[in-house]
Formats: sequence, structure tokens, C-alpha cells
Amino acid sequence: MAKKFFRSVLILILAASLLAPPLPVAAATGEEVLTDLTGLSGMPAAPSIEAPSAILIEAKTGAILYAKNADEQHYPASITKIMTALLTIENCSLDETVTFSYRATHELEENSSGIARTEGEELSVRDCLYALLIASANEVAQALAEHVSGTIEDFAVLMNQRAADLGCTNTHFANPSGLNNPEHYTSAHDMALIMREAVKNPTFLEVDSTTRYTIPATNKHSEPLAISMSHQLLLDGANRYEYAVAGKTGYTSLAGYTLVTYAVKDDMELICVVMDGPTSESRYTSTRALFDYGFNNFQMIHLNQYSGGTPLETDTGSGQYLGSNILSLTTTDEDWLVLPTSLPFSSLDTQVSWGGENGESSLASITYSYQGTPVGTATLTVKEDADSAFPFNGASVNGQRRGSISVWTLALYGGIAAGMVLLVLLLLALGRRSRRKRAVYPGASRRRSRGRRRR
Repeated sequence: MAKKFFRSVLILILAASLLAPPLPVAAATGEEVLTDLTGLSGMPAAPSIEAPSAILIEAKTGAILYAKNADEQHYPASITKIMTALLTIENCSLDETVTFSYRATHELEENSSGIARTEGEELSVRDCLYALLIASANEVAQALAEHVSGTIEDFAVLMNQRAADLGCTNTHFANPSGLNNPEHYTSAHDMALIMREAVKNPTFLEVDSTTRYTIPATNKHSEPLAISMSHQLLLDGANRYEYAVAGKTGYTSLAGYTLVTYAVKDDMELICVVMDGPTSESRYTSTRALFDYGFNNFQMIHLNQYSGGTPLETDTGSGQYLGSNILSLTTTDEDWLVLPTSLPFSSLDTQVSWGGENGESSLASITYSYQGTPVGTATLTVKEDADSAFPFNGASVNGQRRGSISVWTLALYGGIAAGMVLLVLLLLALGRRSRRKRAVYPGASRRRSRGRRRR
């Protein structure tokens, strides 16, 4: 009986494996790659900038709008502190107390920026973050590194691990401050990835958008200390850029003038990174020119409102997934595209891939492309409310056009077909077993019947 049971189960499994659709293949586990739009046909003419290396990305979508030698390795100087601040926020409470060591306050380059802290002095993590990003205090960077990881060297390991997690490929950090070190380098592209992650954190954004702050009195300093930021695009004055929100400056003799800036206008969030600027002014003029280029020549498309150029109708059933009144698909509120203003959304091609990464509710993803170049993707999630649906009929699914048919109808037909095939397979298997027995024992049934008559 056991053998019969296991054979039947094996037949069922084999039949199911033949009939079942292929399982969705999960995407590779690394961090997403930025979408490069710079090669699109019809891109607007980019400005000429003085900086030898720079990048402009849209933060929500991860789209590269401009790149100039963006993968070249350069010394970053104090824009390194963006990573230091991010790791501190991710690993500490703001109310923790940081105690400054001898090494943190003494192993510094001469005339490097700081707030004159001394060995044994205590500050909260919160106050340290403001000193780090506003005053660019190097002894604070080292004290935070020791507070988080125990030593500066171990913190550098953490920095490099986090950079790799974010997809950085041309970065190696050797210290938390950005002071000169031949093993301390990054690229404009990688710094854009780091800043993109940092501005997602509300604590980082609050600190990095503050231009003035007062460090309170401590156990070593009886008077508070007022500090102010030097990022001119954030300060009132001739260089003020009205959409600039946050950023970090950097300078060393080896790094030149570096700058990272985050700016927001309406739904568009831009990050600009400038490396190795020849003068302090050049980094600001380059950043301003790139921000103007991005805001004036590109548009944001909220995918929850569009499909194939048709606005989503949420008050009728016209947006039902494949015509179903029960099951529908929708993009999420976080799904956006950025396109040149000259390129209409209706000109994009779409292709759907089944299987998603947004939990059980994610059924598929849709890729948008223009003339064969991908410009973005969106996650399609299952919705049971037909009033919130994604108009999807006729879209391209894995390269083929789909018509209107209910998902539940497909499931019903598929179940019926699977049941019929399983029944046929079972009948065939039983038939073979019966014929095999008769071939081996041809007279068995006749002998049993004669025996019953004699009794």
C-alpha cells in the first residue's frame, strides 16, 4: 500500500510541475542601479560646467539626468561626513553621550576644521551631528566613529560595508572626516547614491538643512558655541538657490573643492555632486547650472495616475485588471518616472514581468522604455477594491500583447484543465498496473473462481 501511495503522489507532483507556470525569479540581491537617461534620443542640451567631475540625479526615481566623468575616483574631503552622519543616525540614539578621546581630539591635520573639543569632553549624539554637518568638525567625526564602532579603523570598515550595500563601486573610505589619505576616495556617482540614501532619513535631513545652531555648554566648556554652515546655496545672499534644501561642502589641497547639494521643486528632488572643483565659486556655479537644467527640462510622472497615457479612472470599473471586477492591479504612490519635457508619456513602451519584491501583495512589475532604453519601473500590487485599479488591458506581457479576460476565469480554466490532465494520467497509470498483473498471473482469476465453486 505504501508503494502505491507514493507512486500516486509522485504522479501528482509530476503532473503539477508540468502544468504549473514557472515561478517568478527574484531580482538579484544588491542595491538598485541608477537609471541612466543621458543617452536618450532627444535629451535637452546639457550646460557646460567648469567642474571636471559631476552628476545630477533625480532622487525619487534614481534617474541620472547629467553625468560628467561621474565614475572617476576623486578625494572627497568633508563630503565624507554625509556617510559618517548616516551611520551615526542608523546606529545611535540622539540622546546618547559621546565622550571625546585623546586620539579624537589630537590626531588631526593642522588647521583642519573643528569646534575645539578636548579630551574627556561630553556631547550628545544630537549635538555632535550638528557640529559634524554644519561646522564640519573633524574631531567630532572621529569621536562619533569611536562611539559607534570602538575605533576609527573599525568605523571605516562599517563605512565601506554600507557603501557597498548602496551599490558604490568606486569608493573606499579610510576615515570618518575626509582628511587626506591615498586610500580614501570616491566618485560623483557613488556620492549621489550615498546622499540619496541619507535624505530619506528625516533626522539627517533636519540636521543637514539647518544653517545655524548653538552647541550647549559642556563639562569642559562653560559657554555655548554658535556655529553656522558655509554652503552658500543654502545661505541668504547672492549665491542663495531658492530650491536648495540640504548639502555639504568639502575642501582639501588634494581633493580640491567638492560639493553635494539636495534641492526640491514641486515633485522633483534633485541631487547634484561636484568633485575636484578648481575654485570654491566654480562648485556653486556648476551646481546652480545643473539644477536649472534639471528643473527646467524634465518632468515628473506619477505612475499611479497613468497607464499608456490614459489617466486612471478610480470612480468606475474601467480600470479593472484584465476586465475583472474582483481583482485589480495598481502601482504604488512611490512609483514615479522622470522624463524630458519634450517626451510625452504616451510615447513609452511597457513590458510586464510577473513576480515582484514588495511582499505578498506584489504580483508583477512594469518596465517603461523609450526606443529600447529603459527609463523606469513600477511595482504592480494586487488590489481587491475595484475602485482603485490599474488600466492594463492590451499591455505587453513579456513581449506579447494581452487582451481582456478575467483573472478568475483564467484560474478556473486552468484548474479544470489541470484536473482533467491529472485524471487522465491516473487512469493511464492504473490501466498499466492492471495489464501488468494479468500478464504475470494469467490464470489467477480463473483458479480463484473454481476454488470458490468447489467449496
